[in-house]
Amino acid sequence: METPLLFLLAVLLFVFFQDWKYRRIHVLLPFAIFLLSVYLLYLKSLSFRNMLLNTAFFLITLSILVLYMSIKSKKFLNPFEHYFGLGDLLFYIAVTPLFVLPNFIVFFILSMVFALVVQLVFKKVITEHTVPLAGFSALFLGIVLIRDYCSFYPKLTLI
Repeated sequence: METPLLFLLAVLLFVFFQDWKYRRIHVLLPFAIFLLSVYLLYLKSLSFRNMLLNTAFFLITLSILVLYMSIKSKKFLNPFEHYFGLGDLLFYIAVTPLFVLPNFIVFFILSMVFALVVQLVFKKVITEHTVPLAGFSALFLGIVLIRDYCSFYPKLTLI
């Protein structure tokens, strides 16, 4: 396995443990994920256009969520106070270089479903009422990266 990929997997594992335990992640972790992802993208000589499209998709989705929740409650709601953590935002932006847009949409949806399922399965073990979304998404991405690296089947990531 390539060294940058091993570092990326280690950082993802650290994000999972830190978010699981503290329900927050250090701001340098998404930055490290982003740098490693860009480096892996550079090694494959791929375009940065995908990264921009993925970021735009994510920010539009987040904006629609904020707009919907604000209209529903009849006042502006800060998504970082009620629904989404800053670490979650940074994490999803950090992984944008790893996908083409359709695959990023699939990853985004599947990581949300994965986080929900894991939260429900372990609800007796988990004492917090919040979902460690960045942590569960990092765990899911680690599984996807290992699967993509080891298989010959169509890949979700650009690795």
